[in-house]
Amino acid sequence: MPQASTLSIGMDVHKESMAVADVAKEHAAAVVSLGTFGTRQCAIDTLMRQRPSKAQHLVFVYEAGPCGSWRYRSLTKKDDGCWVVAPSFIPTKAGDRGKTDRRDAMHLASLMGEGCG
Repeated sequence: MPQASTLSIGMDVHKESMAVADVAKEHAAAVVSLGTFGTRQCAIDTLMRQRPSKAQHLVFVYEAGPCGSWRYRSLTKKDDGCWVVAPSFIPTKAGDRGKTDRRDAMHLASLMGEGCG
């Protein structure tokens, strides 16, 4: 698979786990769920080591919450883009009430993949 220029990674973060999904910033690229990871720094470092083989530039996005801003500082220190989004600013369809971690991560990744970043 050829390298995409930018890979958008959506994370639905909680205290003990985070669901992760990514999408390449190219026309008609599909959003791929990567599963659930731990929230410690070593789990995030593992995720970051695996992703650069698929893209030259990584852009992370996650919802703002009580889990702290250390994640933002850690990701931007490594020259990757990181967006922290207020949950009220994330567009939703009317009547879409099914909220799961996997769907939220895929939704965040797809929003970044559409060109928000």
